[in-house]
Amino acid sequence: MAEVNQRPWRLPGQRTKRKAWGFTTQINGKQVRSYKAEWTQDDAEKALAAALLQIEPSKAKGVGITFGEAVERYVQGQARKKSVANVARHLEAMTAYFGEETPLAEVTGARISAWKDEQLAAVCPRTKRRYSSAAINRPLAALRHLLRRAQEEWEVLSSVPKIRLEKEPEGRIRWLEPEDETRLLAACQKSRNAELPRLVVMALETGLRRGELLGLTWDRVDLSRGVIRLEVTKSGRRREVPMRQVVYDLLTAMPAPREGRVFRTRSISLLHS
Repeated sequence: MAEVNQRPWRLPGQRTKRKAWGFTTQINGKQVRSYKAEWTQDDAEKALAAALLQIEPSKAKGVGITFGEAVERYVQGQARKKSVANVARHLEAMTAYFGEETPLAEVTGARISAWKDEQLAAVCPRTKRRYSSAAINRPLAALRHLLRRAQEEWEVLSSVPKIRLEKEPEGRIRWLEPEDETRLLAACQKSRNAELPRLVVMALETGLRRGELLGLTWDRVDLSRGVIRLEVTKSGRRREVPMRQVVYDLLTAMPAPREGRVFRTRSISLLHS
């Protein structure tokens, strides 16, 4: 009969007894008992399962895939997402820390916490400042998702360590006052880029991001319905943006032919002049 249980134990010279988790079972007609002071009930159950399979605990579920192999598989599964390059970069840093040949099951909560503590105390070589909470959280979030995939979909992990993210400060929300907007548009009128004023007006009136504006094509401008159709957004979902009158007037005043990209400008920046 196989069972997981506790038994009291006491170190030499120790007055009070403690309980250690372990298991008792029969393997090949022989009774096997194993108890360790540091084991939890979960540890004892895993060891019992390994013993019943007559394998060493080091060959238990999850150890057969290395961290490097898990990262490669995970990144391949993210290939169609726009964020795949960032995810790969974050996990590359994790691979350098944990080691490419490290069994995935050995990426424990304690080791992850140690990585986070090192990052919190470290200084970024590029900025010469301590890493922000966001810079620490992004790799942690990628690692957490990888481990959950490994458990729930790949079925190579029996459990996933808890990963706590750092609290990030709320972003600053600021609206342009009417006089700020007037000064901004006046400065745009002085630019050598003739399209800059129209781009800024479109951004102010629609809330479109820079990439959405620069990539906007005429086939997605529906003047009859007064909407702009966005096929590829940051969230990955299609959406329609209604035109206010100033946007409609701006677009209808643009010269023909209305084909291809709405704006010829390839890039704009805060320092554009």
